[in-house]
Amino acid sequence: MEMYLNMNYCLIIKYKINMALPELIYAPIDGGTIHRYEISGGKRKFLRFIGCYLGQCNFHKNIDDAIDYIKNLKESQKIQKT
Repeated sequence: MEMYLNMNYCLIIKYKINMALPELIYAPIDGGTIHRYEISGGKRKFLRFIGCYLGQCNFHKNIDDAIDYIKNLKESQKIQKT
């Protein structure tokens, strides 16, 4: 933790958080992405998968759920276009 005073003598505290960036693990040819992301929660770390398609993203506990999420979003887009 880093602390210092600014020009107005207000105490400012900066926290250094070492969080890993999401890692791309799957990108199907017809669109969408799945990233692996490690989240810290208390004393534990949780591995989550982020499924995204056309700007709609959601966290999932396993990669299969993330793939199903993307497939469902693709299907709903096809239905809306027709």
